[in-house]
Amino acid sequence: MYLHSLKLWNWRKFAEKDNKEAGIEIEFKEGLNILVGENDSGKTAIIDAIKMILGTNSNDMNWITEQDFYGESTSLKVECIFRNMSEEEEAFFYEWLTIQSEKTELRILLEAEIYEDINKQNKIKRNVKAGTEGLEMAMDDSVRHLLAVTYLKPLRDATIEMSSGNRSRIAQIIKSLKDFSDDSIPKKKVVESFTNAFDELKEVLNDPVLSKIGCTIDEFFEENNKKTPEIRNKEMSFQEILRKLELNIGEEGIGLGSSNLLFMAAELLLLNETEVGPKIALIEEIEAHIHPQAQLRVIKHFEKDVEDTNIQYIFTSHSPILAASVSLENIIFIYDSKAFPMKKGHTRLSNEDYDFLERFLDATKANLFFARGVIFVEGDAENLLLPAIAEVINRPLYKYGVSIINVGSLAFKRYSSIFIRNNEEKPMDFPVAIITDLDLKPIEFYKEEICYFKITPEHNQQIAELYENENVTTELIENIYIQMANLISKSKTLYGKGIEEKYFGAERKTKFKEISEKIGEIVQTEDVFFEEKKKMEREKLEERFYHNIEETKVFISQPWTLEHSIATSFLMEDLEDILLEVHYSDETNRETIKSDWGNIDNKEERAVAIYSFLLDKKVSKAIVAQKFAEYLLHNKEEISTKILEDGALKHLVNAINHVTGGEDSGI
Repeated sequence: MYLHSLKLWNWRKFAEKDNKEAGIEIEFKEGLNILVGENDSGKTAIIDAIKMILGTNSNDMNWITEQDFYGESTSLKVECIFRNMSEEEEAFFYEWLTIQSEKTELRILLEAEIYEDINKQNKIKRNVKAGTEGLEMAMDDSVRHLLAVTYLKPLRDATIEMSSGNRSRIAQIIKSLKDFSDDSIPKKKVVESFTNAFDELKEVLNDPVLSKIGCTIDEFFEENNKKTPEIRNKEMSFQEILRKLELNIGEEGIGLGSSNLLFMAAELLLLNETEVGPKIALIEEIEAHIHPQAQLRVIKHFEKDVEDTNIQYIFTSHSPILAASVSLENIIFIYDSKAFPMKKGHTRLSNEDYDFLERFLDATKANLFFARGVIFVEGDAENLLLPAIAEVINRPLYKYGVSIINVGSLAFKRYSSIFIRNNEEKPMDFPVAIITDLDLKPIEFYKEEICYFKITPEHNQQIAELYENENVTTELIENIYIQMANLISKSKTLYGKGIEEKYFGAERKTKFKEISEKIGEIVQTEDVFFEEKKKMEREKLEERFYHNIEETKVFISQPWTLEHSIATSFLMEDLEDILLEVHYSDETNRETIKSDWGNIDNKEERAVAIYSFLLDKKVSKAIVAQKFAEYLLHNKEEISTKILEDGALKHLVNAINHVTGGEDSGI
């Protein structure tokens, strides 16, 4: 059996909803479950609720306090549902089962209430029962004990936990193992070995201790009342013997990390002994005191272990390393007092997206699971510049818990739907900003060349005739062509098959060249459909990346790239200076190029020249962005208002506002 779901009403931060539904419902899977989310999202509250209703194998004192009640509420409820029980488990828990046509469930309910006693003192009464809703019955402690979980608290001092003494945990663990049950041979051997060891100790102590004590004793007692000292073996129980033991890994001075690993291994030993009841391990902050490589080994062990032992693990983690190394199938994202399983069927991610993320979701990108908002960017420049711009406009991303995720190479589609739910009635509404660009060169880039044009039906007919093709299609007139080369390529695809079949070798090459030249003569137009092309491409990007679905929004640099947008803004000359400084060490060269740019009167043409220089000279975008970010931060007071008002930078400001909860004036 395994814990299928947990519901909480008025438990800590999870308030009961107006319609009396639970404040949060978490659905777990068999095997590995990892609860992730920002600080104070409620991960510990979920773990504590499970402990409170089911109890722990280490008999921790779990008391409900007034702080466990949400706000001013005076009652709370915790509900657990178990599924997939064996026949033996169904028989054992039979009187509390909910039996349905396709499944059998065991429902456990904890109710607590604050009341005022006769002395006007606030007291808390709690009640744990089980059964179908409305027909619950009390459970004996002996039955409830079988539902207890193994719990490993965060930031524990495992060295103390494994030390000898009256509260020795290793003593409790060994005593509970089947190998040491009542009258078992191993248990008898432990007691016998301890007794024999004491007898040997007496022999060793006889001459150096007992004989010398005996000489003195002779002087203390009368001749007719002689006494003989001896060391007796105190009768010790099996439990007392175990309390003398200490568990370590054979090294002096081992660190907290190694001790934690040892402690986990010892605690999980007991779970394998369970035959009736769930095998549940709750581990908070599993990464505590463990370095990254050890974290990977631990999580990979647990992934394999669930297949062999049927143990159900429920972890909390703040480690991007762990979040990146496990399948999304195992992750439950806690956000806005709701639980969102990230497994297939719950998100808009396709199966191919899951496969992609399985390979490429590294620790840096997995940081998205611990944020209050996410900005997806496609390059190092955006990754470096966005935090600086956010700082300048007084919305520093770190203060708002926002992560920038550099997906690179336009892999937005793989990530963009990770926070969008399949069930539209239960949206996540997690703020996501996708910053991308149209990557359309402006008209000024093409100078006197025909660009962003359409062709008429007459042009289409003439082009088909050039290819000696009688089957004229309208497909050619449905596009906006950026350059003549795009039209030639498209027409060759549609109409060129006959030429390829009729001509060969150099003759075919010459024929296609002639056709290309004639197409250029046919298509002569002064109409430019640049704005229409921008609109078309923007709509494609917005549809592809789920713009305005839940809280995902797309913010686009138009028409070209981020650097080009900056070059058209009030920061144009500042960008020029930094770009030239990065590329030229000689001041004369910098002044020459700067002067040439200064002679360009048209702002758009100058921006094209600046960005073309960056591309043609292959200047590092990352270095330019780093230098530019430093400039922005050093001149924050002077440029803050200007950035907010500049239309070329509006999409960046809106993206930052969107994920930080600021004013969003649209895009």
